[in-house]
Amino acid sequence: MIKFCSKTDIGLKRKKNDDFFLVVNDSFSGCDVDRMGRLFAVADGMGGHPAGDMASRIACNTIKKYYYDVSEAEGFLYSGASVFSCKPIVNRLKQAFSAADKKICFFECENRQCEGLGTTLSVLVLKGGQAVIGHVGDSRIYRLRNHHLELLTRDHTFVQDLVDTGDLTPEEARKDPMRHILMQAMGQGFESVYTRCEALKAGDIFLLCTDGLHDMVPDELIAGILEMDVSLHETCDILVERALEKGGRDNITVIVVKYTEH
Repeated sequence: MIKFCSKTDIGLKRKKNDDFFLVVNDSFSGCDVDRMGRLFAVADGMGGHPAGDMASRIACNTIKKYYYDVSEAEGFLYSGASVFSCKPIVNRLKQAFSAADKKICFFECENRQCEGLGTTLSVLVLKGGQAVIGHVGDSRIYRLRNHHLELLTRDHTFVQDLVDTGDLTPEEARKDPMRHILMQAMGQGFESVYTRCEALKAGDIFLLCTDGLHDMVPDELIAGILEMDVSLHETCDILVERALEKGGRDNITVIVVKYTEH
């Protein structure tokens, strides 16, 4: 069983919300979730660029349309019971990311005043006992399991590259003024989609969020909130409230997804 909540907030400093999120949890949306799984996504349109909100919206809407638009002829690749290979889903996500990137680029070409259009995009698909991730940018997907919060994505930022080479510590990176400089973004070209496949365990809690949350609220506080004995909707409310209390410098978007066997 999958339970979830979602919430977005403009924050305290921005004039508009450039974030967008997507939840596809049932077939009433016109999507075959039994075959393709349940999909959750967050996107953060690049702040300071015109129509950043359009970039994030286009990314999510294109992912949904392309990912679920599977013909009967190729449907067998994605069918399966409790156990299946992640590879077809991973490949489908990569193709959907490419389609979204092209869609954003096309929109920019048609609207020259939107030069520099781009967005992050982080996607989680739950299917057949597996969690499949596709990711570009610096929005994040976390998993809380057995009281341990783990970051399942990698920030595509200049500062993260310095952390990987040992030139910065994670603590220094968190305060570095260049931490938001993206090395990859949808609509501006990217080398590759970061993908990951993890087996689900009962009690797993996933958090998808834009940097309006994780830049303001430290991981240890996020973990504590996810473990609170409250409803999921209250969890989303508290996460956003904490980001606002810390200054709310950016738009804040969160999706919390809990997986149970029954």
